[in-house]
Amino acid sequence: MEGVFYSESMRMAISEFPHLLGDEDSLKESTNPYEDYLELDELKTYFVRFYGEHVPEFVSHLQATNKSSCFVRKFPDKVFEISFNNYSGMTRFGPVNVKVKNKKIPEELYNSMLNYIALKYANLVFSFNTPLGQSYGREKPGSDIAYIEYLFLKTFLLEGSPNIDGIAALILNDPHIRINIEYSITPMEKVSFVEPGSLLKTLLKSDSFAVLPPHNPLSRTRLAKTLALRTGNNLFPAKVVAQYKYHTVDTSENRFVKHFLKQIRHRLDGLASSMRGISGTYLNSEIKANIEKILKKIDMFLKDPLWADVAPMTFIPANSQVLQRREGYRQLFSLYSLLQLCTRCDFDAEDFKNLLETKDTPTLFEYWSFFLIKDILDGMLKNVSSKTIVSEDQKEQKVYQGINIKYEGEVNLWFNKNCRGSSGSKPGEDLSLYENIRESYSHNLIPDIVVSKGEKMLILDAKYKGKQRTGTFYGEDEPGGIYKWKEEDIDKMHTYREAIKNVVGAFILYPGEEAVMYPAHNAKRLYEGVGALPLKPADGAMPVERHIDNIKKIIDDFLKEG
Repeated sequence: MEGVFYSESMRMAISEFPHLLGDEDSLKESTNPYEDYLELDELKTYFVRFYGEHVPEFVSHLQATNKSSCFVRKFPDKVFEISFNNYSGMTRFGPVNVKVKNKKIPEELYNSMLNYIALKYANLVFSFNTPLGQSYGREKPGSDIAYIEYLFLKTFLLEGSPNIDGIAALILNDPHIRINIEYSITPMEKVSFVEPGSLLKTLLKSDSFAVLPPHNPLSRTRLAKTLALRTGNNLFPAKVVAQYKYHTVDTSENRFVKHFLKQIRHRLDGLASSMRGISGTYLNSEIKANIEKILKKIDMFLKDPLWADVAPMTFIPANSQVLQRREGYRQLFSLYSLLQLCTRCDFDAEDFKNLLETKDTPTLFEYWSFFLIKDILDGMLKNVSSKTIVSEDQKEQKVYQGINIKYEGEVNLWFNKNCRGSSGSKPGEDLSLYENIRESYSHNLIPDIVVSKGEKMLILDAKYKGKQRTGTFYGEDEPGGIYKWKEEDIDKMHTYREAIKNVVGAFILYPGEEAVMYPAHNAKRLYEGVGALPLKPADGAMPVERHIDNIKKIIDDFLKEG
């Protein structure tokens, strides 16, 4: 954005330079026009001035929200400093639509990484067992996963292949049909053939007889011959129970599709209500646009005349081969199953709210890194089980949730593993009596990603740093990209390796270029120490090949020696 943006309705001006936010009357004549959105740079700081009697309420809300996409700092004269660090794409500043440019992870790459996470998350959901550890309850059942459900609906219905338009075409062009059989009482002269099984029904339902015309095909039936033998006349029931066969689209599978489409529509209405919040507006305008787009496509799908002949669903044909294998049907059934099971895999729902609403790039990088490490292990070893680990810290009154994926050969992959801390002792206490040393000998430590074999552990901690309060960017070069690690993060790896039992190596994963490994004293392998490993996303959310190859070699070396 160049110059000054001014909103007359809000009596608000925005500029990169605070000295330009002068007299309100002069701003009205010299400001930039505002059309669909205001484009701002993630690397820059901007200043906002309000000219009305009161500062709008949304500003104080942004100040109070730690996970807001917008950092706000107050100055005198109703002037505020704002910045959109680590954000990428569309957001809002009050009623103003804002598009944030991010050179490190542009909007297109962000969306590709988010789709990659959604697909990997979906695959993981279907492999999950019941949670381990302590059971716990949600304050508002279902409402906390609104963003996860929205992510799946957006990914599979708008961005999947086929998307909802393709699914509709597959089903409507070749709907599942079945042959339906009905029996009807029909005048004898309109019938040329009677099923043997219908003869008894005919005799039970017909109380009058008529003479068969000469050469009528019914005269060759066993019933006609028996009646002729007994009566001496070519008699036959005047009305016959005839069998009629016809094709119908009123199948259990089509009933399921109709029901699920309506359920999606209802679910989206609920998600929209959950995500609009107190203000009645979306922080991210893309959410509103995507929900409206899906609803419109669902409505068009349901308006097809085919559904008029499909009755309401009475049961879910879960074992149907049509739902499991037929194109169009299987995609919807898979999405239905995913939405039913998604709470089995308890990633932090707040994380997905931040991924979708505030475009939290550090959280995106953390999940993306985890699924890449999982891909590496999936290619090396057989998956045995996947579980959510739920543990409670009575001292801190917190519930910790982590993911544990077990592989053959005593290999485990952990996400947000809670290495529980110890209680500590007082000066002068007898050390021989101190037995309460847990996995971490000091306080709780929760590394992002842990690969373990037997008792030994290798820590890989995802680090994506944003703007610091000093105004400088962690490890960034002049164009805004990340090149090198920060020494403070290497120090954190020393903490992990020192404090957590059986950790042989601890490395940061960061979206930069330079790698380093510091083998510890008496190390026998390179991974026995600390360091920094670049892991940078490229086109299609795939990592830079040399980066992922280096990580594969380290993990392979650890598993062979561990």
